[in-house]
Amino acid sequence: MHAAAAPAPPLWLRTMTAANLDSEMGLIGEMMVQYPYVTIDVEFAGVVHHPPYTGSRPTPDEIYAALKSNVDEVPAVQIGITLSDAEGNLPTRSSSSPEQEIAWEVVFSDFDAGRDPHVVDSVEFLKNQGIDFDLARQIGVTSTAFGEKLLAILPPPSRRGELTWSAFGGAYDMGYLLKMLTGGQPLPETRQQFMQLVKSRLGGGRIFDSKYLVEHDRQDLRNAGLRHTADVLGVRQQEGVKMLAGHKSVVAAAIFATIRSQGVHLLHGVIDGIL
Repeated sequence: MHAAAAPAPPLWLRTMTAANLDSEMGLIGEMMVQYPYVTIDVEFAGVVHHPPYTGSRPTPDEIYAALKSNVDEVPAVQIGITLSDAEGNLPTRSSSSPEQEIAWEVVFSDFDAGRDPHVVDSVEFLKNQGIDFDLARQIGVTSTAFGEKLLAILPPPSRRGELTWSAFGGAYDMGYLLKMLTGGQPLPETRQQFMQLVKSRLGGGRIFDSKYLVEHDRQDLRNAGLRHTADVLGVRQQEGVKMLAGHKSVVAAAIFATIRSQGVHLLHGVIDGIL
């Protein structure tokens, strides 16, 4: 039986482009002090490379090798960022009445379907969800410029452990985040090196994958997607919105907050699929 989700409060999803990169990243940096839980979601143009088919489940090393190939070759389209506090509350801002919760959706200019590897169906899906790729190339920010700004607003090394990072099914999310934080460099050759570098770049902050945590706590949610998991857990969701990176990061943040409130064992540093 599904839990009854309370109606979601108004959400102001703030779009970040090249024009407002500095001001919005400055705002995120200020709010990280009070809202140190950072949840991300990345949209990209499809999985081009897959683990080799051998008739059995691919190994974590094979999964990582495919992930590396995809992240190295397929540019990110968006990243959603949701900040929250220990109770799962989001920051608020008043542009009108009533006060609204806020989260961010960053538009990247990197992807060009005429040049970059992609999955046609994935691009069409993103278009149907409202992404204008031509406009993104005009107004978006490069992922490397975003990564530089993110590094600049992170707390100093002595305090970065205060931040807690999460995603839902976060292998690709963390892979793209690392690529941004390293100036677009290829991902490390091994998953062990990958995890070490992610932790290093995030300055020692704890990293959680809510999908992994849920699947290892509840058999009925094994292989469940983001929205179904949210429904089962009674997580609030915005009605009638396009589920792109911004809104997905909000739902993922709420799932992580719900998991914490339910006392699920929080195993950090483990990412679904590439343990």
